[in-house]
Amino acid sequence: MYKSKQTKYDGKIIVYDTSLNSDNLGDEIINYYCNNIFKELGVQVERRLPTHTKPEMIDGVSATAPKVITGTNILSSKMESPILWDRVFENSVVDNIVLMGNGWESYSQNETMYTRKFYSKMLSKKFTHSVRDSYSQKKLKRMGVENVINTACPTTWNLTKEFCKQIPTKKGKKVITTITDYSKDMENDWYMLDILLSLYDEVYIWIQGEKDYEYLEKYHNLNKLRIVDRNLESYNQILGQENLDYVGTRLHAGIHALNYKHRTLIVSIDNRAREMGNDINLPIIERKNLKEELRDRLINPIKAEITIPIKNIELWKKQFKEASKDV
Repeated sequence: MYKSKQTKYDGKIIVYDTSLNSDNLGDEIINYYCNNIFKELGVQVERRLPTHTKPEMIDGVSATAPKVITGTNILSSKMESPILWDRVFENSVVDNIVLMGNGWESYSQNETMYTRKFYSKMLSKKFTHSVRDSYSQKKLKRMGVENVINTACPTTWNLTKEFCKQIPTKKGKKVITTITDYSKDMENDWYMLDILLSLYDEVYIWIQGEKDYEYLEKYHNLNKLRIVDRNLESYNQILGQENLDYVGTRLHAGIHALNYKHRTLIVSIDNRAREMGNDINLPIIERKNLKEELRDRLINPIKAEITIPIKNIELWKKQFKEASKDV
């Protein structure tokens, strides 16, 4: 098992950038916020590595800097299952990993022996790791990783109580929405779109995932929706408008809208939004409950009463201000 014994932190890091070679623009949103945090801390990113490439295909990576994995739900109870992480134990590319707001890919039970060994050997022992929810923290601690704290996702780190007070509570005239190609539920997804068309003057839909539009083409009122191109710049342009709400299934599109001070309701389709809703009071609604709850939720005030764990966030940030740190 490879393990560097002489690694030092000197203000430089290597970043596992989840947006590289990704087909999901949510990864680009995550890394936008992570990059801003690196700039805030004065951290120099020495190199960026894709998480969507096998470690053995990446050459020339030094073990002299910690390797930060940004924000995504890359953690798993079966790390040998993804093709990216199944042959890494002799590879310095995944040595001295530091987690930055990562989460579990899905709800799961027991972890494999390989997974326990992976986290034990490859996660930094000296840096404190950051995960996005208490579920992920408990999973890691159960495997013996004690140096881990729940900071919520880096995309939420600006959503202080003072900031959230500036977010409107009353329904806007326009709305932007999203659907999710890899988690189809036509009955509830189409119901959501129907309700939005009935309540708002204009309904935009942003194509975040590579196959979202292919799924959307099956919707019976497609011609009534205003399609927003599949790039972050186009989404940002829409978010620059006033009197606009966000209602949709894409988690980070919703958090991005909150950062733009838009009234937001995220439709929870899996563990990610659900756990963040539990931990920091992210404004969510379960997709299975849309028919019973959506209309009332939208016509009534929605307060963004988000409670991010500021002390944990500052604790994680502080360690990167300390140069010459043994890893």
